[in-house]
Amino acid sequence: MALAPFAHFINELGVRAESTEPLREKLLELVALGGTDFGLTESSEPLLAQADLIGAIAENCLSTAFVTWSHHMTTEYIDRFASAELRDEYLPQLLAGTRVGSTALATALADKSGKEPLPITFTEAIDQATGASTFAVDGIIPWASNLYADTLIVFAARNETTEERVVFAAVIGDNAGISVKPAGELLALNATASGTVRFQGLELGRANVLSRDVDFFIGQMRPRFLVLQTSFCLGLTRASLKAISAANGLAPFAHEVEDYVTELERLSDELARLGSELGAYPAAGNGKAPLEYLKLRLNAAELAQAVARVELATVGGRGYYAASATSRRIRESLFLSVQAPTEGSLRWEISQLSSAA
Repeated sequence: MALAPFAHFINELGVRAESTEPLREKLLELVALGGTDFGLTESSEPLLAQADLIGAIAENCLSTAFVTWSHHMTTEYIDRFASAELRDEYLPQLLAGTRVGSTALATALADKSGKEPLPITFTEAIDQATGASTFAVDGIIPWASNLYADTLIVFAARNETTEERVVFAAVIGDNAGISVKPAGELLALNATASGTVRFQGLELGRANVLSRDVDFFIGQMRPRFLVLQTSFCLGLTRASLKAISAANGLAPFAHEVEDYVTELERLSDELARLGSELGAYPAAGNGKAPLEYLKLRLNAAELAQAVARVELATVGGRGYYAASATSRRIRESLFLSVQAPTEGSLRWEISQLSSAA
C-alpha cells in the first residue's frame, strides 16, 4: 500500500514523548482521511493495507496506532455484523470520523480461550405479543480504550442460565446503565482515553445485538484483530532498530541486533502471508484455527520488548530520561504484555491449542 496520502499525518506525529492529551481529534483526523477504511466490505484495499498504515503510525506513536486499531476493529464489527438499523446509523459515522469506536472484547477472548469465564451477564425478556427481545446487562469490563461520551462500544455478555454468549453494541452516553471510570496514570498510552466500563441494568434491544453466534464472530474477527495488533508491535520494533543504528553504542550488541533484524524480516513475511489469507470473507476454516496468528502476535510483542531493551543499552543515559523517545518506547513495549490478549492469555491458549493438535 502507498502511504503517501498519510505521510503528512504520520510525520506530524513525530518521535515525541507521550502526551496525556486525549487522541480523539488526532484519531478522527486520520479517520476523515480514510485511514481506517481498509479491509472492509466496500474497501478497494485489503486488510494488509490497514496493517501497513498502523505499523507506520506505530513507528512514531504507539498510542495513535493503538486507538486506530480499536476504532478500525469496531468499524469492522459494525460493517460485517450489525443489524440494518445499527449499520445504517453508525457505519457512516465511524467511517466519516464523527463517532469513535471501542473494541471491548478482552473478557470475551479470555472466555473463548477457556482461561476465565465471561464476567458480563445478561437476561433476556421476550414480549409475548410482539416477539421483541429486550436485554438487561450487568458486569464490568476492567479495561477498554477510546472511551468518550459518544463512543460506540462493542462487548460480549453471557446468560448465566443458558450459558449463551451474545455480542452487543451500545453508545456510552445514550445509556444510563453504562458508566466509565477513567484509568489512573499509566506507564504509557495515557492519551488513549482508557478506563473501566461498568454495566448496571443496561437495557438494550434486539437491534443492538451484533451476533448470537459468538464462535463465528470471534472466529472471523480474531485473526484480523491479531494481524493489526502484530503490525503495531513490528512498527515499534522498527523504530527501536532505527534508534539503535543511530547510536554510538551499537558495537557490543551487533550480533543481537543482526538476529533482531532477521527476526523482524521473518515476522513481517509471516504477517504478510497470514494477512493475505484474510482477503476472503468468511475466512477459510471459519477463522477458528488461530494458532499461527496467536504465535505471530506473541513473537512480535516479545521482539519489540527485546529490541527496546537493547535500544536503551545502546543509547545510554540520555535514553533513561522520562521524556526521551527511548524511554517512551520501553514503556510502550511493556504495554504489549498486558494488552488483550495478554502475554499470559496468549501463552495459555497457545499451550492449549498445541497440546490438542
